[in-house]
Amino acid sequence: MKGFPTSVPLKISFLLLVWIVTKVTASIGDRSYVYQRCNHHCENANCTGTQLKIFREQQPFSHSLLRWSCEDECKYMCMWITVDAFRKDGLKVPQFHGKWPFVRLYGIQEPASMIFSVFNGLAHLSIFYYRKLVPSSTHMYYVWHGAAITAMNAWTWSTIFHCKDTDFTEKMDYFCAFSIVLYNTFTLACRVLGTGTMYRPALVGLACVTLFIQHVSYLTFNKFDYGYNMQVNIGVAVCNMIGWLIWCFTMRRNRFVWKAVASIVGIQLLLCLELGDFPPFYWILDAHALWHAGTWPLAFLWYSFIIDDAKFIQKTKPERVLPSKID
Repeated sequence: MKGFPTSVPLKISFLLLVWIVTKVTASIGDRSYVYQRCNHHCENANCTGTQLKIFREQQPFSHSLLRWSCEDECKYMCMWITVDAFRKDGLKVPQFHGKWPFVRLYGIQEPASMIFSVFNGLAHLSIFYYRKLVPSSTHMYYVWHGAAITAMNAWTWSTIFHCKDTDFTEKMDYFCAFSIVLYNTFTLACRVLGTGTMYRPALVGLACVTLFIQHVSYLTFNKFDYGYNMQVNIGVAVCNMIGWLIWCFTMRRNRFVWKAVASIVGIQLLLCLELGDFPPFYWILDAHALWHAGTWPLAFLWYSFIIDDAKFIQKTKPERVLPSKID
């Protein structure tokens, strides 16, 4: 293993950033005359007085459970009317509020992305398999437990967000996704610096927590800036990627390291799906759903890597680390 293809993932990350910043400013569908007129008429006719009461009485339970309001239903109905109008005029399928139109399933807004988010979260239950094979005294043992908890929390919010897109669920999805990025940086620092002494992982952890609080506070108490959010996420993710690849290069004599490289590069290559965005197949399966589908198997490969790495650590320089020194 002579080297690693870092230039390709870096280019993909840069192109993704440019594409996302452009995308979030363009929503042709919801700005169209057809959509605006339809939505205005629908809300006036159905979302006030007696008609609103009738709507609430007839609304399916699953839709009510996911808190689909009368205004939301109008937007959903008018979205499809607008899509039909665009297609009849020979125009491309438009996006609405930065998203493609999706067919709901029992009130679930993006069924495919929701299902794959569940799969991604469940994949991190592999931490229990890790627990069976790795002694608790091993370096990184508790760090990887923290990574699993962080990931499962993030994928839970991703599932909720894809069930129903609201301002709150969107923010939680973005913030928790950033927590994964930061925690991955923390795991890298712990693997390189070691956890034998308390101050080294504590300082890195403090820096990550400080950055997370600053980032969340800025986006919460100011206007939510999608471009800034993606710049920070991709910036930290690229630094994390480069760091792990450098570490893998220094450990290249160990055969199991290929699993880490494949996981890291694989995630970057899957970003090509986001760059090549397209209307969803059968109004269900889009590029973002396929991205979630691709990251799910890579999680198992990563857990296989950290198990092999733990065995390597035990074989070469076993450490007895107390849990209190890691928390």
